[in-house]
Amino acid sequence: MITSVRTGNSEVMRTLRQLSYIGTTTFFTSLTFLAGCTGEIAPGDGEITGGGETSGSGSGSGSGSTGSGGTDEPDNGPPEKCIPGIPITSQIPRLLNRQYDNTVRDLLGVTSVDSKLPSEQLVDDFDGPMTPDAWRLYQEVAEKIAKAVMAGSNKSKFISCDPAAAGCLEQTIKTFGRKAFRRPLTDLEVARFQKLGQITPAGTPAEVAEATLVGFLVSPSFLMLPELATDADASGQGIKLSSYEVATKLSYLLWGSAPDEVLSAAADSNELQTKEQILAQAQRMIAVREKTGPLVTAFHRNWAQMNNGNAHWWKMDHDTETYPLYSDAAKPSWQAELDAFFEDIAFENGSFDDLLLSNVAFVNKDNAAIYGLDPASYGTELTKVELDANQRPGFLTRVGFLSSYAGYDATSPILRGAFISVYLLGVNPGPPIPGATMQTVQGDFATQRARIEKLTEPASCKGCHSVINPPGFVMENFDGIGKWQTTDPLGGAIDASVTTNTIDFGDGNVKEISSPLALMQEIAQLQKAKQLYAESWVSYAFGRDPNGKDKCVVDQIDMNLSEGGYSILNLLADLTQADSFRVRVRETP
Repeated sequence: MITSVRTGNSEVMRTLRQLSYIGTTTFFTSLTFLAGCTGEIAPGDGEITGGGETSGSGSGSGSGSTGSGGTDEPDNGPPEKCIPGIPITSQIPRLLNRQYDNTVRDLLGVTSVDSKLPSEQLVDDFDGPMTPDAWRLYQEVAEKIAKAVMAGSNKSKFISCDPAAAGCLEQTIKTFGRKAFRRPLTDLEVARFQKLGQITPAGTPAEVAEATLVGFLVSPSFLMLPELATDADASGQGIKLSSYEVATKLSYLLWGSAPDEVLSAAADSNELQTKEQILAQAQRMIAVREKTGPLVTAFHRNWAQMNNGNAHWWKMDHDTETYPLYSDAAKPSWQAELDAFFEDIAFENGSFDDLLLSNVAFVNKDNAAIYGLDPASYGTELTKVELDANQRPGFLTRVGFLSSYAGYDATSPILRGAFISVYLLGVNPGPPIPGATMQTVQGDFATQRARIEKLTEPASCKGCHSVINPPGFVMENFDGIGKWQTTDPLGGAIDASVTTNTIDFGDGNVKEISSPLALMQEIAQLQKAKQLYAESWVSYAFGRDPNGKDKCVVDQIDMNLSEGGYSILNLLADLTQADSFRVRVRETP
């Protein structure tokens, strides 16, 4: 517990802290009973009077906790058909840790607690009900934040008047509460917060103010993103979200934080009830690059499997004798390059095609030489450049991917080919045979391609590797850390005999591909690749696994992706036009 602001009155402060938690424990421990219930939660009072739609994922908008991440093996695949309707979703998602950080930053100016991000002192994001440890840490971090705010330069972000002055605390409860709860407080809620100043023995006005801030930071109405409106939608599809709930949904999807003043004013005026009203706000918000950029990079990390614990991103070290340009310390900058690449594509009005074809790169001293540039011309900061468009089309030709999907002292056509086949071509080759990673082959090979072909020659391997290997062989002009090579370290030439392969892109589309550029051009036009991209966006943005009802949204975005001029930012705006963005449905018991 935080000791008293006024030395010698720690017992009063402790009592105030305890009172500020009243009701919240009941709320959180009751979440285990939500699955399948159809009751409602009394807004903001911290007590549960019924239940929610489902236990849900606890993810909230833009969670990324579901979707394409998880394992390096594909799942059973996406739903095949659109099922009209609105998916059943949780009405009480919890703030993700990154959203928690953004929210306390924007509301209170707090960016660190004990020299760490606030969320680094919380438990990791998790699905399901609140746990005792998670709840304890929320309390501890709330206390530290409140103490720092009241003692520092950000105090006015919470309270801008003298807490001893008549009416000051009541006004603070209403004004800050509107921001923290993302809606106006009820009279009952205001009265409950005011009770913190009515205990015996009385705390000082400063102590009561600090305890009030703690109360807000541990309230379910702050830590959750509840959808509790009960009015039926005019179409009869379900329950219409309030403008306050839509504003919250918009802000946490696009900005990962609480609504700004403009969006809050629109909610106060009930101007977030139609698709057109929502679209106007979405387009305004999307244009704010510094706020929407983090969503773009976070999504593309998810889509590219960088969040997949079983994927190969950033796990491989390399032999510095074989690759003298390699440095393990450079990995963070290689990841930063990809983040910058994805954000730049989006905010330069780029499309899905550009993710695979753009020759834009972000170069510093850590990757310049790998790209054939003079490292002496670059410092630690990333500089936007254009590389050889024939050699370096898209993110798969960047150092981050190529070095991650390679071996210690050699390329790995299998790893590169498997990634392309599974996550871009949508092929499910099935799991490798037992002991596959331990297989070896003896012989005198002039190229890595010859060695891999011999290694995967057995009938038990050939079925899968006839699909996996070809796109990997196309990428053999890139060495194990991504430098362009024309001679294999084994001695043979890397020419058309190595890089030319027949690739089955599905649906009878079988083509001979001879270069990375030709491969990326084909994938950029591939309907399946666009479908997977659209599905990943819908799953990530809505925080739920692919399902038949969201498939209708996926299909519309997929169709738009095939039209010229449809940018990634257009896609973001279209996500807010789904019926499920304005309406929710209950699960039938």
